[in-house]
Amino acid sequence: MQITPHATTTNLMTSNRLSKLLAILVFSFAGLAQAQVQHDIHFSITEQLEVANDQMIIQLAAQAQADNTQAVSRQINQAMQQAFQQLTADERNFVQTGQYSVNPRHNRDGDIIHWQGQQQLILTLPIDADISELLNRLQPYLSYQSMQAGLSHPKRQEAENTLLETALKSYQARAKLIATSLAANQYRIRETHIQTQQQAGIFPQARMALAASMDSAPVIEAGNQTLSISVNGTLVIE
Repeated sequence: MQITPHATTTNLMTSNRLSKLLAILVFSFAGLAQAQVQHDIHFSITEQLEVANDQMIIQLAAQAQADNTQAVSRQINQAMQQAFQQLTADERNFVQTGQYSVNPRHNRDGDIIHWQGQQQLILTLPIDADISELLNRLQPYLSYQSMQAGLSHPKRQEAENTLLETALKSYQARAKLIATSLAANQYRIRETHIQTQQQAGIFPQARMALAASMDSAPVIEAGNQTLSISVNGTLVIE
């Protein structure tokens, strides 16, 4: 029997198609087998760092009460000017004015009996400043409202960078530990999320000391602040 060139070409094409189909099937089965042994594991770590606060944020206010809004505004402005005169040129670099408000006060019948207002003065001072002495200078003109310890931006950024580096190392070490404990041939990390938290210290005892006596200085302790970083993600093991 004689085989024509056309039949030979057809057979070769059929053979090539079968080879390709077989290769696709082998690849598909291999992928299926790989998918069957792949696991996604969600895990997280949390690292904390205690940092000494390096600044104090103090809120004071000029307060006034009068029969009309003009008189209230005039008294507030006068108190603020007198307070500013007590500050040195260097101390004024740490000062900013805050909320200003004037509101009516009513009797039981709804009639306005007087007007009352205030304007805040906010001091953001380095921790080594003589805060007690400064407050004694300002108290004749301003009312003390609150005191809060905090971190300056440079120190906060430095602490957060250190904490982030530690957290990421712990995160990678935890992933390796999980993979090793499960006898995984290989692993990889995906979908990593980073969350930063902080806890600031507030000191109401300083307010009580100021209100109790003009002569006794408030007890001021800057304390520490705890920064926390949580890293969570998905570990893929095979």
